[in-house]
Amino acid sequence: MMHKPIQAHRGYSDLYPENTMLAFREAVRAGAGGIEMDIRRTADHQFVMIHDSTVNRTTNGTGNVAELEYGSYMQHLDAGGWKGPAYANRADTRIPTLQQVLDEFQNSGITLILHLKQEDSLDVLNIVRQRNRLGQVVFFGNEAVINPIKKAEAGAYTQNDGAPGPERYEALLRNAIEYGHNAVSVSSDTVTGEMVAEIKRYNKWVHVSFLSGDYEAGVERLTALNVDYMLGNDPRRMIGGQGRKENAI
Repeated sequence: MMHKPIQAHRGYSDLYPENTMLAFREAVRAGAGGIEMDIRRTADHQFVMIHDSTVNRTTNGTGNVAELEYGSYMQHLDAGGWKGPAYANRADTRIPTLQQVLDEFQNSGITLILHLKQEDSLDVLNIVRQRNRLGQVVFFGNEAVINPIKKAEAGAYTQNDGAPGPERYEALLRNAIEYGHNAVSVSSDTVTGEMVAEIKRYNKWVHVSFLSGDYEAGVERLTALNVDYMLGNDPRRMIGGQGRKENAI
């Protein structure tokens, strides 16, 4: 897996409707090396990209994702209009499926960070494995989600969610050591040099979530701390922070 530190949270979600193909494509255009996306399962057993347990906030529909069918309902919803009229009723602002995303970014060199919101992670693993995409995907989730994945497939890239600070990250580091997870995800606001050093002592990547506000200054600080991956809503400004740090050296 290529080491490209800037990752786009729900795609380029600062400017575009989150978890849509438009947001994913614009993140790539902005230069992100990875795209984080949220996955839930529908009533007709499709895995779709949506953060909330309901479609209410980010679409023109209503209902619980787990109780709705993709084929007869969810695929027809507008997932862009809530962000602004320019994004309404477009083919690239529908709710994408996992298969569509895997097809879209095949051979792209883009890392796909699959944030699993439900404990049916082995089914997602099987889809990724059947398509020979283990080298492109990071499985992102709580311990109940990622521990079974790592037990079933030692070659899968896995990392915890939760973005803890100094008072909570050690439990997740211990879990990463026990199960062989590749990265520990900690808070971008409270990460310290001591945390980074301890995580790296166990040969784990340091992943930070979620950048907002002054992206450039945030990336400068995190780069100085030697973190490996940075997840935020505005990849273009984050990359600007990388350039500012490099120019200062």
